[in-house]
Amino acid sequence: MRLHLPGILLTLAACSGGSDRPSINCGIVALASPQTLLAEFAVPRQTLSRPPANVPGRVVARIAAGPTLPAIVGRESGGDSLLVIGVEGNPPGNMALGFGVLVTALDGTTRGVMLFEGLPVEGAPRIGTVTMGSVTAPLLGLEADPEAYENADCPLFPDSVEAQALTGRERSIARSFR
Repeated sequence: MRLHLPGILLTLAACSGGSDRPSINCGIVALASPQTLLAEFAVPRQTLSRPPANVPGRVVARIAAGPTLPAIVGRESGGDSLLVIGVEGNPPGNMALGFGVLVTALDGTTRGVMLFEGLPVEGAPRIGTVTMGSVTAPLLGLEADPEAYENADCPLFPDSVEAQALTGRERSIARSFR
């Protein structure tokens, strides 16, 4: 077997990351983190039974093992005040949205929404809905320590920490769900 040292070196350089791009570790984290999040539903007192009182008007949505998309948050009118999350954009390829998980940190700070294919976690309460394209699916909620499911160098919801200003149109849309 003949090894091609230049090819190997180029591959290693491309995967090693640099100061201007994430390392290959971020790719591995992006693939493993969604399953780690789902496992958090088995940890007592981490599943949200009702929507959090304070959720920003804009959040980051991440397709499991995929890209991030912006999303707008509103509330249904009525006594239960369920969340309504609209993801901007359409599902990539042949993705079939099955459910979303609103993720909050232990202090109640909203981290983002993870979007999954398949059936929702059995027994987890519905705290709202998430819509992407023409599909509306159940929204579940999870309160977990970010260290349990993400690497600090590779955040799942990269814009969730930054305050995002709402445009007048977005405020109008969010109010229409209240």
